[in-house]
Amino acid sequence: MSQRFTTHSTFKIERMYRATLERVFAAWSEQNAKARWFQPAEEFDFRVGGREVSRGGPPGGPVFTFDALYQEIVPNERLVYTYSLDQEDIRISVSIATVEFMPTAEGVKLVFTEQGVFFDGHDTPAQREQGTHEMLDLLGISLGESHPDRFELLSRRTLPAPRSLVYRAWTEPALLAQWWGPNGFTNTFHTFDASPGGIWEFTMHGPEGANFPNRNVFHEVSEDRIVLRHESRPHFILTATFADVSGGTEITFRQTFETAEDYNNLKPICEEANEQNLDRLRAVLKGLSSAD
Repeated sequence: MSQRFTTHSTFKIERMYRATLERVFAAWSEQNAKARWFQPAEEFDFRVGGREVSRGGPPGGPVFTFDALYQEIVPNERLVYTYSLDQEDIRISVSIATVEFMPTAEGVKLVFTEQGVFFDGHDTPAQREQGTHEMLDLLGISLGESHPDRFELLSRRTLPAPRSLVYRAWTEPALLAQWWGPNGFTNTFHTFDASPGGIWEFTMHGPEGANFPNRNVFHEVSEDRIVLRHESRPHFILTATFADVSGGTEITFRQTFETAEDYNNLKPICEEANEQNLDRLRAVLKGLSSAD
């Protein structure tokens, strides 16, 4: 029998969000708003004594169950909840989390503190803290923030097509496969679910014959904005926003890398590749408009 042990740890993360106090708190307290940045809940009862349950995991892999109980709620000020995290039928941790909201001149300061006990090495405090950083990044994106100081590439283009058509080109796999990637690349899609929490797994085929496996998870999908996390290496978050403008749809394409090393190594490649991506999208939209 493998040795059993526990690891106790506490970590604290502070973030600034340029949004109103009410909006930041609502991102935690309203089910639809929270689903834009957190695993969609099967059960969501936001009150003291209420429960929140969500399940998710990679296709064919283990299912993780988040099971939380709200212990204290002070609107626009703080919330405290306890939660367990299970991998299939194995309990990997139990924690108490405190989220504090503080208005500032710039917006809202959020302080997230977690005190946890981790069982038998199935998860580690360092992994949990890193995952929480990524979770709070997604919260910021759901609030409409960009982070140029967080290794971000930005492209913006006006496309001569209505927003509904642009949205189709992003969410219909037969269309998306035609334009995704830089010039010369083709795609084979294996799994595609364009919904919050949905998985997109595919292989990009380079012009020289190399194959590049990719795995993305959608965090937000609407005609206004699509947010996904690239879970293969290198890790990054893609945010595409769509706005009606004279002459068509303005698309803003943000690619936010996880580390400075990835950003610096890939910036010379991705800046041009992202522009080629949008060129290819424009060509697909032109064909759709002609067909209509």
